[in-house]
Amino acid sequence: MRLLFSLFFLLSFLCAEVQFRDALPLLEGRAPQFKEGYGRLPAEMEAYVRPPVWRLGQNSAGIAAHFFSDATELQLRWELLNNFHMVHMAGTGIRGLDLYVRDAEDGWSFVAAGKPYDSLNTAKLIGNMQPEMREYLLYCPLYDGLRSLEIGTNPGAQILPAERSEKPLLFYGTSITQGGCVSRPGMAYPAIAGRILQRESINLGFSGNARMDPEIMDFIAEIDAACYVLDCLPNMDSAMIRERAEAGIRKILERRPDTPLLLVPNIMPEDARLDNKVRQEIFSENAQLETLYRNLKKEYRNLHYLPFRRIRDVAREGTVDGIHLTDLGQLRLAEILAKRMKRLLR
Repeated sequence: MRLLFSLFFLLSFLCAEVQFRDALPLLEGRAPQFKEGYGRLPAEMEAYVRPPVWRLGQNSAGIAAHFFSDATELQLRWELLNNFHMVHMAGTGIRGLDLYVRDAEDGWSFVAAGKPYDSLNTAKLIGNMQPEMREYLLYCPLYDGLRSLEIGTNPGAQILPAERSEKPLLFYGTSITQGGCVSRPGMAYPAIAGRILQRESINLGFSGNARMDPEIMDFIAEIDAACYVLDCLPNMDSAMIRERAEAGIRKILERRPDTPLLLVPNIMPEDARLDNKVRQEIFSENAQLETLYRNLKKEYRNLHYLPFRRIRDVAREGTVDGIHLTDLGQLRLAEILAKRMKRLLR
């Protein structure tokens, strides 16, 4: 009995040392018109989007807790939806979290990653800090979803939501947009571009399923963003581009005529330098998109196109499998896009 009492006292003491708070009130990266947990699509869309799009919409890619805290230490506790694995992507990118801090001199800097060992995980990210107010971004898993996320601090520390005054950036695209295959969530190119441009970033990357579905284009058109980036070509063939692209692009531009929309062509997969069939498909699809852009540009002043030559080589030595970008490839792409978007946002 004495031993049990001692263990209970010890556990109570340890729990009292960390104060956990729900991260839900701190989240950004979701469509402003819906705030439903850690998914990216509202519940009513399950009835009319394709099943794989709905499942991928439950991944928390791009969602982040954005907050101020004067904590001297930060811990995490999170429960995963699926505890999902892939052979070509690190678990920290699929199911983990990572923390960034911002200061006036260096901007955003990586602090630490929460490593996922099971469905329910805890991690101490940082300790021994001075008790001063800092701004943080805590990125959620890219290829799994969350049942819950809690942020732990030393007792008495404050956690305050960080408010954005400007409209978000919105990225719609493929597995590459979603974050495949980076080492941790903050290295997906929409997240990097958001940090460069000091904007909230909405990641609507749907692995293998960025096909300009009318339902998704409707959803995007309802989001009041600062800039739209459509990076769908790796998931679309010529027939899809012909059948869907013009109608979908028009839908967004008609609904948001004052907002820039940037079309992104295919990058050059690493095997396309030798595989003539793959290379010709890339060139043909890019030419199709560029022709559509030139025709629509006559009507829509806020439609823009990123030339293929700008992103031709982002994959060189920057992939895990010839097409899915590593941290290096994603950083290259993010810097190119952010430079172009900065001009558009002026």
